[in-house]
Amino acid sequence: MDRNFGILIKQAGNVMARDADKYAQTMDLTGMQMSIIDYISNHENDSNIFQKNIENEFNIRRPSATSALKLMEKRDLLVRVPMENDARLKRIILTPKARKLSKSINDYFSKNEIIIANAIGAENISAVKTGLKSISNVFSD
Repeated sequence: MDRNFGILIKQAGNVMARDADKYAQTMDLTGMQMSIIDYISNHENDSNIFQKNIENEFNIRRPSATSALKLMEKRDLLVRVPMENDARLKRIILTPKARKLSKSINDYFSKNEIIIANAIGAENISAVKTGLKSISNVFSD
């Protein structure tokens, strides 16, 4: 069997990450910071967002999430507010500075979803999503 799948997935991920970083730089952000802002802005009305949600959504480990969130706090992009019923839990809330950026970030990711869907082809979207989820599940620890 040809061993190109892993390389092709890695290449696609690298190209997309570079493009996101390039766009993020125009707002003085990193690609990950942009993704976190987008995730929070799209989910904060549905439920409280905590560090664990960020870890799960982006499949990153706790130290990576802690580092990213601390830097974003320092750069006035978000605040962590202790929950009244359990001060150990800190809800993550975007600052007005991040909210101003969230519309253009959302537009960027929406545009990219269309580009990806067009590249894959409408008839293949479901199969590709299923396959990528399966790959993530197989290699999860």
